[in-house]
Amino acid sequence: MFCILIDDDAIFNYIHEKTIRTLCPECIVKSFLSSRQALEFVVQNAIENPNQKAWMFLDINMPEFNGFEFLDKLQNRAPDYMDNNNIFILTSSLNEKDKKKATLYPALKGYLEKPLNREQLAEILNK
Repeated sequence: MFCILIDDDAIFNYIHEKTIRTLCPECIVKSFLSSRQALEFVVQNAIENPNQKAWMFLDINMPEFNGFEFLDKLQNRAPDYMDNNNIFILTSSLNEKDKKKATLYPALKGYLEKPLNREQLAEILNK
């Protein structure tokens, strides 16, 4: 399994990677602090490995561009990627506007609050 963490907070990326590796030691985990670098990687990976399934955990509040802008850019550059992979918002935002805006992206599989815990991850991985 392939997991992508996109969060400008290195500590959260570290915690989430450890959680993923605890439940899925064989998982390949790729972490990004930059939404721009993550987008370039995801688009390139979608081209090179179109059948590779991924689980993506995306923060909303980031510099360069936020999680929603990331999703818009991904939709424009690799539309099939969003439909064929498991993308989750993983954020500390409790803002109801953010939760409502997330519903405008039908490809999103969920809206999770940080930190990602073992129970949430086990449920996600078992689907």
